[in-house]
Amino acid sequence: MTSAAGMPKKSAAALCMLIIWEIWKERNARTFDRKEESTQGLMAKIKNEANAWMMAGAKPLALVLVRE
Repeated sequence: MTSAAGMPKKSAAALCMLIIWEIWKERNARTFDRKEESTQGLMAKIKNEANAWMMAGAKPLALVLVRE
C-alpha cells in the first residue's frame, strides 16, 4: 500500500517521525537551553539522523532516501 505521493506508507511514516522528532528536540533546545539552530543546521541534523537510522536498519526510511 502506498501513500498519496506514491511513497510506501511505512516509509512516509518513518520519515515523518524522524522530522517531527528533530523539530521537537529543536523546540526543547530553544525553550529550555536557550540554544537556537539555523534552518540549514536543523536540516543537516535531520539528514545526519536519517543516515544513522538507515545504518541501524530502518529499511522503510532507506527506501525513500537512498538514491543510486
